[in-house]
Amino acid sequence: MTRSVDVFHVRAYFNWWVEPCNQVPKMREAGSEPESNDSAAGRRLEIVELPAKRHGLSCVACCRQSGTTLVAAGRTVSVFVLKTAYDKSKKQVYNDFERLMQLEIGFELNSVHVCEDHVACCSNSEVLVIQIRQESEAIKSSDTPEATTTGSQKKKQVAMNIPEGDTILDDPNYVQLRFESDESTEWVNASWEQELKTVLHPLCFPVELTLKPTGKTRKKDLEDSDVIVLGPRVNPPDICKVAITVDPDTDLVSSHEVSTIVLLYRYFNKDSGPVMAFHWMPYYVNDSMAHPLTEAMSNAPKTASFVLHSRIFTKLKTLACLVSSGKRGYLYRLNDVPQLVSIYRYSKEAKSVAVDTIFLHALTPAGLETYTVPILYESKELVDARRTPPGKPTVMVGLRPFLGLKTLLMSDQHVVMASAAGDGTAASQEAMEPSCTLYSLMKPSVDQFFLDLKEAASMRKDDDLLSYINAVRHGFRLLNLSIALKGRYSCSSELLSVYSDACCILGDTFLKSDLSAERESAALFYSLSEECIETIVNRILFFKGLVNKAHLDKTVAQYTRMVCEQSAVVSTKKLVSMSPTLADTILEIFSEVCPEYLHKLVLCTSFVAFRSEKALTLLKRNLFDRRQSQGQAADSLACVQLLLQSGNAEASKAMLKTLSKEFLMPVLLEMHELVHRNQVLTPLGELIKAARPDVYFSMLVHLKNNGTMAPEQIVLILQHSASPQAEPHCVPMLREFLEAMLSSKRTNAQAYPHLLMTLIRAYVGKMAPYSGSGSPQQTPVQLVHTKPATLFGNRASWLMELPPFLGRTVTKTCNQYSTTINLAECCICSNCWDELLRMQSLLCSDLLPASLRPQVLELLEQSSLLESENYVSLKVLCLPPAKALALLLNSYPVAVLEFMMHKFPEDSGEWVSLYTSVSMKLQAASKKKKVGIYKSIMDGALSYLSQALTPEQLVDLLPPGKQEYAEYVKQCMERYQAKLLREKIVALGTELKDMM
Repeated sequence: MTRSVDVFHVRAYFNWWVEPCNQVPKMREAGSEPESNDSAAGRRLEIVELPAKRHGLSCVACCRQSGTTLVAAGRTVSVFVLKTAYDKSKKQVYNDFERLMQLEIGFELNSVHVCEDHVACCSNSEVLVIQIRQESEAIKSSDTPEATTTGSQKKKQVAMNIPEGDTILDDPNYVQLRFESDESTEWVNASWEQELKTVLHPLCFPVELTLKPTGKTRKKDLEDSDVIVLGPRVNPPDICKVAITVDPDTDLVSSHEVSTIVLLYRYFNKDSGPVMAFHWMPYYVNDSMAHPLTEAMSNAPKTASFVLHSRIFTKLKTLACLVSSGKRGYLYRLNDVPQLVSIYRYSKEAKSVAVDTIFLHALTPAGLETYTVPILYESKELVDARRTPPGKPTVMVGLRPFLGLKTLLMSDQHVVMASAAGDGTAASQEAMEPSCTLYSLMKPSVDQFFLDLKEAASMRKDDDLLSYINAVRHGFRLLNLSIALKGRYSCSSELLSVYSDACCILGDTFLKSDLSAERESAALFYSLSEECIETIVNRILFFKGLVNKAHLDKTVAQYTRMVCEQSAVVSTKKLVSMSPTLADTILEIFSEVCPEYLHKLVLCTSFVAFRSEKALTLLKRNLFDRRQSQGQAADSLACVQLLLQSGNAEASKAMLKTLSKEFLMPVLLEMHELVHRNQVLTPLGELIKAARPDVYFSMLVHLKNNGTMAPEQIVLILQHSASPQAEPHCVPMLREFLEAMLSSKRTNAQAYPHLLMTLIRAYVGKMAPYSGSGSPQQTPVQLVHTKPATLFGNRASWLMELPPFLGRTVTKTCNQYSTTINLAECCICSNCWDELLRMQSLLCSDLLPASLRPQVLELLEQSSLLESENYVSLKVLCLPPAKALALLLNSYPVAVLEFMMHKFPEDSGEWVSLYTSVSMKLQAASKKKKVGIYKSIMDGALSYLSQALTPEQLVDLLPPGKQEYAEYVKQCMERYQAKLLREKIVALGTELKDMM
């Protein structure tokens, strides 16, 4: 901190670790741009001054992760956020600070602390912890009924005095009845009966409470104890209210977006002593098992959701804080509902305290005292594991005698202690220069602590086995927490080795237990050891004769299943190949303990030793005397894989054909990776596709519908399975899959224009005698699964008037077996013209976007289809309506009226144009047949216009003096007069209704 006349500054140093030799530090005020564009700015010491603009600047704090900086003066805390700014003129990115807000606290501040969006304010006797939140975040507060939880997790959080001599409960079904609270009015209207019903059965009522009398000493403790407020509270008591003022110049947040939530307030009375230390305990956990370098390269940079959050805020699983006076330290968990976790009672008055996630170190006149810290975070797989029985929350595990020490600091690896000034050597005292002695100790490692704990517990293992188990289990939880916080790839080999040893010890202990629940957890600890499967199985079988064989076999099966179901990235040691003898032993155990899982050892594991003759023998034995079922289909599929692996393809094909589709389908859907691997068919997949194409096709459709595979991925697999250069109509199952997918109501077909064009190419390729390249047509494939020709919707009726049908009905039976390109006078069955009917159905539907029709027309023109008049209907469906009408009027006038009713049912202008065109055609026609057709079109057009136009418009359109048009004029007059009469009746009725 520096002072310039009437303004205090806080200086932030960037690149402070760079060697300062021969360089001039750059200094600027927060909010100002750098003076020059220096290419070496990233390697230069830079100083940014944060103006406090107030007298009495007392303390500052900075978050280690986000860079948020607090500047406190009196009762005011200014919040500055670190941000990355960009200077457009210099095209330079630089670091800067911006004042975000000010907090007004109800007491004078001695120190402030910040961690992400949490702020702690301390004085000599008061500690206040708040959280700054956005209004969009869910606020859990005991002051609002909306935030009150229900069920067994419901608790009452009140401003209360915590008797430190009591056992600290961590029970989700715990309800506390407070009678001496300083905020008793808050609970005047509380319904304790409803509160108790959340944790007690209704038949337990009425409840009888027996209160034991307390002595005078107990009453005195309550009177003299500290005042505590536990949140979260939106409207806290006056003693811990916080006023927030957002800086008007900032655009990062607005005043209505942020609020403060009080999480903890504690007042220390005279007997408790002044506040001596406050420490955050953040638990940043990396759940990813990938290598840090791989993860950094694969993950895009993440932006914080809130300006006070760091980029790793999502990894913050638990946040705790330690508040300590000279006599005692108090550890609070702040997540969700804050609660007191542990109380540390120092042997003598502490001078300095430091804490991390494993140990707490307190410097007292007796020396350096080291205590355990409760485990506040455990990984998901251990949440339901058997936990250490409740006992003392904290234990002193070390005391090192040091004299005259005053200050204690802790880094990542060391504990540093300093004596008071003036306690140095005689020479320095003679020179009248203050001096002190520094001590630097390596922090106790977790692995060494576990070894010491195990050694101490082993001395009484025979006398008190339970204490030994609890000690090893607690050490294991410490090791697991340390690995979770560091990340597996950052842990030392010694730590991982000790962790593996702890897992095996706990696995052995629970394996020999008489309780079935503990025996079940043995497999979990063996799996967590990360040892190779052969080592663990031999370790389990070593207890043969000491433990019931059934229990051993069950544990081997459970452990093997866990290893096989875990991801391969967890450990490479587990994937070490095992001996054939051990593999046969495991197969026999599975055949007896859980035969329903035997097929997965063969099909779904990476251990080649399981795919042996022994496995085939056991699977065939399971198939005897079993009816058709999903389990029987799974075992049969495993036999097919083993037979195929041994080169007996015919036997595997024959077995595959005997399986029912009803039971084989679910098995393939569950293990579809056996069929496709890296978008390529496996040998088993090729066999299934060849022997059971119906099952394979249905599997593809189901994989698309349930979202397991994208349709483009399935199309690519089908094309690669045939040939990358194969035409779409020559790829087996491609047309059927596209029809099933695009015609399904689950699919938005317009979102897949490329697949629509692929399907059209398949239709065109099947109908055309030659491909687009001019080479002879490739042999089309046989259809596996067919749908009706109207699968995309009904075809327009006017298409039946065009070739090849020309008004005739499409038959279902074929009258010839050899077809040619021109079948107008031959067969018109649905089999011979199947592709034409399907393509007409697709072009008549709304599935095909209008933007694709020109591409379809271009494809038809490139092929030879349009050389035959039998496919003119496809051209008409692709042309714009006006051009299509002109084509029909010239060549196929019989279809014109139905085409007009289909395309222009309410467009009278098009019908007027049709009348004009037909009049000209009728005058130029010479053949009697065409004259009759044009007259029928004229009659249809006039019938429509007599209903759509007014009499004046119709008379103006018709030629004068033509008696044959009088009937249409009469119809138009009658319709028009009826319309006018209807309007008058409606108007009169409306008027009468208004009068009434």
